[in-house]
Amino acid sequence: MEINKVHSDLKEIYKDKNVDKKFNFTFEYEDGDEKFLLMKLLKKGYWSVMPFAFSADNILAFQLNPNKERFQDTSIVSFNNTYQECFMISPNVKGIIPLTNLIFMHKEYFRKRLQDTIDEIILSSKPFFDYFGGGDLEFFKEFLLSESNQQRFKNAEEHKENFYKEFWSHYYNTPENTKAFELFDKLIQRLTYLPEYEDVDHDYGLWNNYIGNVLAQRAYSKIKIEDKDKWKHYWRCAQLPHGFDADGNRFEEYTIHLGWSNSILDSIADSFDSEWESKYAMFPEEVKKHPLFEATEAIRKVGGYAGDLHIKAAVILEKEYNDPIGCWNALLSASYWAGRQGDLDFVEMCWGLAIDLSRTHGWTEIHNVLSEQMEFYYHYKDKI
Repeated sequence: MEINKVHSDLKEIYKDKNVDKKFNFTFEYEDGDEKFLLMKLLKKGYWSVMPFAFSADNILAFQLNPNKERFQDTSIVSFNNTYQECFMISPNVKGIIPLTNLIFMHKEYFRKRLQDTIDEIILSSKPFFDYFGGGDLEFFKEFLLSESNQQRFKNAEEHKENFYKEFWSHYYNTPENTKAFELFDKLIQRLTYLPEYEDVDHDYGLWNNYIGNVLAQRAYSKIKIEDKDKWKHYWRCAQLPHGFDADGNRFEEYTIHLGWSNSILDSIADSFDSEWESKYAMFPEEVKKHPLFEATEAIRKVGGYAGDLHIKAAVILEKEYNDPIGCWNALLSASYWAGRQGDLDFVEMCWGLAIDLSRTHGWTEIHNVLSEQMEFYYHYKDKI
């Protein structure tokens, strides 16, 4: 049994074709038990992603998004087998081959190999892009071979962050991406800079989760800034789906550096302590009464927190707040905390509620993927 149709189709298309050195990922995990690795992902609570490939011991997957009608239009994350969390690696399927290769572009040997084999890579990529309905590597080829870049390649280490920005600006050419990198520049230029919440209260598209985590973490680190000037950053972070894009860096570069969501949330959850009056008072009444407030408070106060109050919050957000996206995010957060504690009952409960939610709101593609992957999970649950 395969985890989903997309993965099984790609495995069949590329059967007996070694593309690892061309794509920097492969569709069959060749270094061990593929199903064991996939089951680890699901048991950690990440039923909300759709795996399709492997990069070393990491899993590449589409992040299912209720705001997108097709999974092809959603961002691609890497489930890191060491951190056991997910990190955005590409804005869409059209950018995944260039961006997985960009990781090593500063290495001369790797770059030279790409330059020598780019036409072979393009030929190998055609079935991949045909399967997903379009895409090409012309930008990638131009980047590798253009005369203007050869000088930069001599100091590729120095330019790798600019390369990253250029790739994202090409494959995610949106106003949201432009705003995100404008904010990143300010954060990089002044490591002590924390913007007023109102100055950055924007929709950053695919960067929303990352920026929410980064600003909450920076707010927490600023000891001299009063909590009343931090709480909005904390509250935005608390409402995001936990377990995605937790940067452990002080934000000195564009590239997402790996970190742990529980570290960020454990820090800011201290401010949600209803018994600590000096901190509790900074939140307005509508925030204190919001179901996610109590759930965030529990992260720090409840030993071995497994997400039960996030499940409760998800139900309230759907039934009383008429907020299906908020409900979805709360279920992802609940599943993250349950997965950290190895509480499969709660992981499965979140998963089942997400299937019901997707059916209720007509998220047909998400409903189908969640249901298909649940069959895979229960088939191997007691075997792996």
